[in-house]
Amino acid sequence: MRSLNDAVARLVGAGIALSASAGLASAQAPAYPPDRINMTVAFAAGGFVDTFARIVGQKLNEKWGKAVTVENKAGAGGNTAAAIVAHAKPDGLTLLVTSTAVAINETLYKKRDYALDQLVPVAIAVSSPETIATHPSKPGNLKDYLAWAKKDEITFASAGVGSGSHLATEYFLKRLAMQPASHIPFRGGALSVQAALGNQVDMVASSFGIIPQVAEGKLKGLAVASETRVAAMPDVPTYTESGFPFVAESWVAVLAPAKTPPAIIEQLNAAINEIVSEPQTREKLLGMGYQLHVRSAPQVATYLKAEVVKWGEMVRTVGVTVE
Repeated sequence: MRSLNDAVARLVGAGIALSASAGLASAQAPAYPPDRINMTVAFAAGGFVDTFARIVGQKLNEKWGKAVTVENKAGAGGNTAAAIVAHAKPDGLTLLVTSTAVAINETLYKKRDYALDQLVPVAIAVSSPETIATHPSKPGNLKDYLAWAKKDEITFASAGVGSGSHLATEYFLKRLAMQPASHIPFRGGALSVQAALGNQVDMVASSFGIIPQVAEGKLKGLAVASETRVAAMPDVPTYTESGFPFVAESWVAVLAPAKTPPAIIEQLNAAINEIVSEPQTREKLLGMGYQLHVRSAPQVATYLKAEVVKWGEMVRTVGVTVE
C-alpha cells in the first residue's frame, strides 16, 4: 500500500511541477496577438483576394478582440505587397494576402524586391478554378466550340498578361487543344468579362469574377479547370469531363514573414481553417464561388511548392516574361 501511495504522490508532485512550469512559460510568452494585425492585400479593393481578406479580418477581430486592418497595396502583379511583408518584422502582426500570382511570379518576373523563401505560408483555404466562357450566340459545349473555332483564329480576353486566367487558357489552347488564338489583355477581370458580354471577343478566361454571369445565363460556361464541378456553376463541366485532363485554380494565400515563430503560424492556420468551416461563413463563401480547403501549415507549404512548379511550366510554355 505504501508503494502505491508513494507512486500517487510522485504523480501528483510531477503534475504540480508541470503546471508550475507551464504557468511560468505562459507568463513569459505573451498571448498572440498582442496588438493590431495588419493584412496587406496584394490587389485593389473589391476583388476576390480583398473580399476574402475582409471576411477573415472581421472574423479574426471577433475571435481575438484585436483590431485587424486590411490595407491594399496593389502593384507589380502582387510583388509590391509581397516585398512589404517579406521585409516586415516576423511577429505575426503583418500578413500578406495574395493570389496565385505569388507562385506565378517566381517564373514570370525576372526581377523582384523579395524572394519567396522570405515568406512562410500560413493558409490557402479558398480557390476558384480557371473558367472559360463565351457569348450565348456561340456553341456552349467545349468540343462543339473547338470544332467551330477551327474555322479561324479566335480571340480570348483575360484580366491581363501573366494573370492566372491568361496563362491557364493560353496553355490549354496551345498545348492541349492545338487551337490558334490571340490573347486580348484587359486592365482587370471585370473589363474582360464586359468584352465577352458585348460579344467583342470570342471567349473570356476568368475565375471568381465570371461566376455570376454564367449562373445567370448571360455567358455560356465552356469548362472549369478543377477536379470536380463548382457548386455555384453546377452545369459547367470540368475540362476532364470534356476530354482534356487539366486542373488550374486561382487561390487566395495568407503568408507571413519568414522566421515568424511556428507557434504563431500554427495558431493563424487553425484560426483561418476554423473561420472557413463555420456554417454561415462556409455558406457565404460557397455562394460567392469559392471552393474551400482545410489544410495544415505543412500541407500549405507542400501545395505552394507544387503550384510554383505547375505555373512555372505554364509560363514557359506560353513564353511570357516581365522585366
